Amino acid sequence: MDISIRLIEGCLSNDRSAQNELYRQLLPYLNLVCQRYLHDEHQRKDVLQETFIRIFRHLEQFDVQRASFKTWATRITINCCLRNNRYREGHLTQELVLPLHERVTGPAALCKLSDEDILRWLKTMPRPFFEVFNLFVVDGFSHREIAEILSISEALSRQRLTRSRAWLKDQLPEEFRTRFRAFLN
Repeated sequence: MDISIRLIEGCLSNDRSAQNELYRQLLPYLNLVCQRYLHDEHQRKDVLQETFIRIFRHLEQFDVQRASFKTWATRITINCCLRNNRYREGHLTQELVLPLHERVTGPAALCKLSDEDILRWLKTMPRPFFEVFNLFVVDGFSHREIAEILSISEALSRQRLTRSRAWLKDQLPEEFRTRFRAFLN
């Protein structure tokens, strides 16, 4: 995805075709970001709408000297997802059928999972650990940046990453560990 400065300038000038083109180019990528971070998939359209509202409302704040447009838009999306997760966690009750963090699939089933299934399974990790895992491992943020995004200390970010590794080691069957080898060591 290569967003041109000309396209951004068109959006800043309220050119509807430029805004539509920016939306069209960003949507598939930001949809994947939301898929990774949202715990409730039903919220994806709402969060994407909020994300695009924030992108267009704050477009004049984008600084090409500080980051690429993709990085800037990704950060807005992640913040919208995390805000949504925190809000929903505080306002919803949870169905108590199975313990939240109990392994529910066997080793043979895990070896046949698609990337989407793995993501769904990873989301059973305790939310604070999953957020740091996703920000650090998948998106490559530093502990300093994670601390800023989540309003926690760098030490707590490191601790949560360590605990996410421990969770994975505990939950992953031996024959499935090759997909996570780099992270587990």
